[in-house]
Amino acid sequence: ESRDCGKPFSESQGDLGVCADTFDYYAEVAPVMMKPNYENSTGAAEFYARIENEPLGVVGCITPWNFPLMQAVLKVAPALAAGCSVVLKPSPLASLTCCALGELVAAAGAPPGALNVITGGPPEALEGGGSSGQYLIDHHMLDKVSFTGSGTAGQKMLEASASKLRPTCLELGGKSAFIIFDDVADCLDSVVDWVMVGIFQCTGQVCSATSRVLIHESLEQKLVDRLLERVRTIKVGDPLVAGTLMGPLVSEGQKQKVLGMIKQAEADGAKNHALPLQLSTELQQGYYVPPTVLSNLPYNSTAWKEEIFGPVLAIRSFSTEEEAVRLANDTPYGLANAVYSEDRVRCKRVASQLKSGVVWENCSQVLFPSTPFGGRQGRASGFGFELGPAGLKEFLSEKTVISNDRTTFDWGIYKQA
Repeated sequence: ESRDCGKPFSESQGDLGVCADTFDYYAEVAPVMMKPNYENSTGAAEFYARIENEPLGVVGCITPWNFPLMQAVLKVAPALAAGCSVVLKPSPLASLTCCALGELVAAAGAPPGALNVITGGPPEALEGGGSSGQYLIDHHMLDKVSFTGSGTAGQKMLEASASKLRPTCLELGGKSAFIIFDDVADCLDSVVDWVMVGIFQCTGQVCSATSRVLIHESLEQKLVDRLLERVRTIKVGDPLVAGTLMGPLVSEGQKQKVLGMIKQAEADGAKNHALPLQLSTELQQGYYVPPTVLSNLPYNSTAWKEEIFGPVLAIRSFSTEEEAVRLANDTPYGLANAVYSEDRVRCKRVASQLKSGVVWENCSQVLFPSTPFGGRQGRASGFGFELGPAGLKEFLSEKTVISNDRTTFDWGIYKQA
């Protein structure tokens, strides 16, 4: 995993733990959730109804390169638990562990065709299509598509599904905010650590990254000073070397995109606090970008408004709670946000106003197999869920069966006709 996508070895180990926990979770809850649910009909003693949950069918799962195995498992585990047949197409930039997953599932005794792994380019890889990804989403035998990736590619998924009226689950990008109030001065070290978790893990290539920090004006300089002090201790380098906290980006193209966004932010008037990287000779040609903190970034700057997908944190201050909530919600995205305060009542109040599918209170990027993860519907972060009971329901089809057990009973409507 680390060789394939460049994330530090310790992060890859953590991802594998999430994968195992997710398989265990769905193995436990699927048999319970898929039991028929018997319900009495409304006032008609002669009838009763049951609701059955059936496998949706053949599902196409298309996954990204930032969490290659974990993102695949978040789809494959509930789909298999539901009884679906899965065609998994990982990113061409990081396919190795997904291929290994296919081998492991087969070795574990899954029937032929339960999990099928295909590799190749994404739908936008070739002019006019022609890639394995395009062939997959155009196939008439797919009953559903589950996709994680960019908004542009997500639109292609919907276009391919529209003519087939095929359900499609999209987990897309985000530009999440991290609101920090003025009552946390005594725990600023913990605040800074969560801020860094929110943007520098996986070299910032995280759809839910809390990449916009909104700090109360009375604490702004203290936070920036403490943050920069800690950022300078991040060991950037070979992801396979012990102690490395940040590896390279996934590709040259991604590196140039991130550097371009940083350069544009500087042109817009932002102050860049990043220090030059100190890399060994053999790493200097790698896809490395320094952990970057931007301050004084205009609200209309592309780096403030658009997803960068790199280790770039933008910081702005606010004066009131109302202003903080307004600035956090001033984005087309709606995947996640975070709020930090000693006041639990305020955390709850602010969380209820943030327009996102996930809100972290006094933390960032914490997820559990049992809790749904997905964007707020109606926003540019997509729709549908992974994880939790909702993640299993994505691959189930509900069927209502209404039964009359008295074979001699009828309504008698036409007997006198």
